[in-house]
Amino acid sequence: FDPKPGEVPARGQMSLAALSVGQWVRVRSQEGQVRYVGPTGFAEGEWVGIELSTAVGRNDGTVRGVRYFTCQPRHGLFVQRAQCVIIDGPSGTAGDSGPVEQIASAWAAIEMVDEAAALQAGRESQRVLQHLSAQYPQGAATTAASGAAKMAPLGKLPPLKKRDSVGKETMRANRAHVRASLADSGEDGYDEVLAALKIPAGYTGPTFEAAPTEEDMAGLLQHIKQRVAAADNGGGAEAAVPQKVAMRLLLQVKKHLLDNVGNLVDVRLDKGRLVIVGDTHGQLADFCWLLRSHGLPAKDNLYLVNGDVADRGQHAVEILLLIFGYMLAMPGCMHINRGNHESVDMNVRGFHEGGGFAMEVGQKYDSATFTLFQDVFNLLPLATRVNSEVLVLHGGLSRTKAATLAQIKAIDRRRAVPVAPANAEDTLFFDLMWADPRAADGIGLSAVRGAGCCTFGPDVTRRFCEMNRLRMVIRSHEVPKSLSGVQVQHAGRLVTIFSASNYCGRIGNTGGTMLLTPALDYQLMEHWAPSVADLLQMEAEEAAARVPPPVEKPSEARESFKSQANNLMRADVLQKMKELVAEHKFSLAAHYDGRAPGRDRGGAETGPDTISQDEWVSGLRDVISAPLPWEDYVQELVGESALTDGGRIRYVSFLARYRVTHEDQSWQSELLGSLLDLLTKKDLGGTLAFFDANQDGVVTHDELLAVLLRFSLGMPEASLRQLASTLLGGKTHLSTASLLARLQVAYRDVAAEVSGAAAEVRKAPEWADQLLNTVAHQCALRKRDSEQLFRSFDSNGDGIISYAEFQAAMMRLGGYEVSSLSAEQRSSIEQMLLDLAAWVDQKATGSINYMDFLDAFHILDDVEASAAPAPNNGQGPAGGEASKTVVVNAVTHMMEQLCAVFFQHRWSLQKAFEYFDANGDGWLSPEEFRTALKALSEMPKDDASPGASTLDISPDQIGHLITALDRDCNGLIDYDEFLQALETTDAMEQ
Repeated sequence: FDPKPGEVPARGQMSLAALSVGQWVRVRSQEGQVRYVGPTGFAEGEWVGIELSTAVGRNDGTVRGVRYFTCQPRHGLFVQRAQCVIIDGPSGTAGDSGPVEQIASAWAAIEMVDEAAALQAGRESQRVLQHLSAQYPQGAATTAASGAAKMAPLGKLPPLKKRDSVGKETMRANRAHVRASLADSGEDGYDEVLAALKIPAGYTGPTFEAAPTEEDMAGLLQHIKQRVAAADNGGGAEAAVPQKVAMRLLLQVKKHLLDNVGNLVDVRLDKGRLVIVGDTHGQLADFCWLLRSHGLPAKDNLYLVNGDVADRGQHAVEILLLIFGYMLAMPGCMHINRGNHESVDMNVRGFHEGGGFAMEVGQKYDSATFTLFQDVFNLLPLATRVNSEVLVLHGGLSRTKAATLAQIKAIDRRRAVPVAPANAEDTLFFDLMWADPRAADGIGLSAVRGAGCCTFGPDVTRRFCEMNRLRMVIRSHEVPKSLSGVQVQHAGRLVTIFSASNYCGRIGNTGGTMLLTPALDYQLMEHWAPSVADLLQMEAEEAAARVPPPVEKPSEARESFKSQANNLMRADVLQKMKELVAEHKFSLAAHYDGRAPGRDRGGAETGPDTISQDEWVSGLRDVISAPLPWEDYVQELVGESALTDGGRIRYVSFLARYRVTHEDQSWQSELLGSLLDLLTKKDLGGTLAFFDANQDGVVTHDELLAVLLRFSLGMPEASLRQLASTLLGGKTHLSTASLLARLQVAYRDVAAEVSGAAAEVRKAPEWADQLLNTVAHQCALRKRDSEQLFRSFDSNGDGIISYAEFQAAMMRLGGYEVSSLSAEQRSSIEQMLLDLAAWVDQKATGSINYMDFLDAFHILDDVEASAAPAPNNGQGPAGGEASKTVVVNAVTHMMEQLCAVFFQHRWSLQKAFEYFDANGDGWLSPEEFRTALKALSEMPKDDASPGASTLDISPDQIGHLITALDRDCNGLIDYDEFLQALETTDAMEQ
């Protein structure tokens, strides 16, 4: 971080000269204490490890298996020194940047961005599935016919292992998948899975060999609370309920739903009350608290859970098992509607993307159980009518303005929730799950959720109630803007209930419920749930006839959490913004390139890579299309080093820190190596003509671009144009030999770096090293390039060098005086040169091609440097080293683009891989993997998304990718690990 000559250091840089452990700093609007300063194993340079005051970090002081310091989870953060500003000590107000409602609005926006992305991914997945079904109707059986199908056990797979960057094996979470073969096999398939499972000896809860009873449910509730509380206190993270018990219960509730439940459930409330529960999203503490505060299900204390139990939280499995158990043990006392998160397209996304249920089930059970959960989700009712006058549904009312209950009853619900309003039936189904109310009359498209979601006004609610003879509609689906957990709208005809208090542990909202009487009067309740461990402590105090400690009032809990909520939500918004910038980095670069250089409104001259802050915000909104308050996060996103004194933004520096990465870079190196591998199969003429189409000895920008387009793998053409310019060093053309030599040397160095084998770079025999250097030096002095040298070796002009030709040329160029050598000496030297020829011939073909020749003689950059020395002024590498650095950077840039392309297509890849993964174990045979990628590369472009790119990957490139991913050579590829390891990063944080 040394400033360049004439450059004034930023304030943060100046204050860090004496930075040491124990000092307090502010970083990305948060306060923390320095716990580590020094080098790390995860990146070059000096890094600062900080323990933040709030849980907005990325680790607990451990990164990639190495512990640098110890703190609570999500309180640790590593940043580069320029990110830190020293402060005197904790102020207690870090991140308090406005009303919590304002920040909560931004947080709600990122949540809806995730859901919009899920819908878009779902639509793309549908398109992929249609293409695959048409081309490969038998799925995995298509490849099985060739004898390439894999075998896997039906039971639970052990946690999969991966290798981190330093070669250590670490455990990773196993995402569950829908097992197509199991879903198609019916109950016999599940019975086979059950037969292979055992209940652990230490389990003391109910086993559900028969239908659940009230006593069973009392035991299950207590068992779950105790196990979850123990896990939260460090007692392990395994499932609270054994898999065999869970699957027995799920099979029983599946049969119950099939036999007894339709799209619309009618509930008759003659006495007591109905407790209506909104979204809980895996927050077990809320569900348990509601059972305690409102009482257990009974004939005079009915419950209706209004969907969205799954995703986001860690304990949706346990909540669902309790709900289903009560449904069976006490018929008519527990009901549940389907929400938009009770669907596979949402469940398969990660926790940080608004999903998480597939990950949760994968951690606790396996794909068989996840498939069974999806079977049950597809049978859940879409709405519940109470006493014929109150309708409870999850999302909202339909955009058709004339929907009837009869139409709702006619929907085919036994499927995943539609991801788009494709036809009349899908539109009604979609809106029941996704629609939101608005204050104005009429129907509109949601500016926040996007992706085809609609909003409906008071007139729509009034007309719907009148047409269907309803008093009011109760829905859930979103946290009310008041953060109160309940909201009455549309002249009292519409009520929103959201039951997850302090949603995701972030936003400080109260949870809400409705208590509905037989007269259809209601009371709205709010709560702030204590932890499961605290709830057990209360029960223990009561059992011992002691007065339990008072529970904090919801309003007081909200107020005391307000400052922390601000910090947590602001950090989440910032993190999501960084992810979006990284994902759209190359599109943003192209957008900003079109707006710079220029002049600001005052007429001042601007730099070639600077834009105004207004242009910066406008670009983000145009390219990313997410309604986020970008202007409030300029400092955190851009950083001082990318801001000019006049407040303009150096957008190249800004974008450089955000990237899509993959923890295993070997596959990127392999894919790029496929181009060089193709060149090694050609003779000299073919190699030169590969880049130089008109064979005039130089490669122009257009000729190089044409080659890059052939090997693009779906990279945008604008990015490839920029890459071509980089490879040519900013020139209009370059000699063919120069380009090939620079590309060969740069690729070799980058490949060594990403494989962590820089010390194991292929080296010539020690005795031959000086000889090779002598020949290269002679060529440099004679201004001969590699092509000329190759032709001097190739005496018969056939485009390849035989070992004998190599031996003769080296005898001549090596300066050997043959006449002065004895027969024995000459024989010895000739044999050594033949051995050297075999070393140069990397693939042992019996002859030497041009690319192998380049790898042995590195002479070109020296020729260019001596012919046209570049000004250096003591800064940066000189001559040939600078030329090499340019190409190394270009190759690194290509590798980053490869990650971005695969990241962009990750959901299409996921769907294609799952299509051929019949047993849902996350593994494919090489032939299945090859077929899936081939099918994706053959897909036509989506007419509805003309700007979207395709995954264009050749058979050779697929082969190289398979070689890189099947590292154990066991004939199986862990596609789950490959896809999960793609991530967006900020280069200045870890």
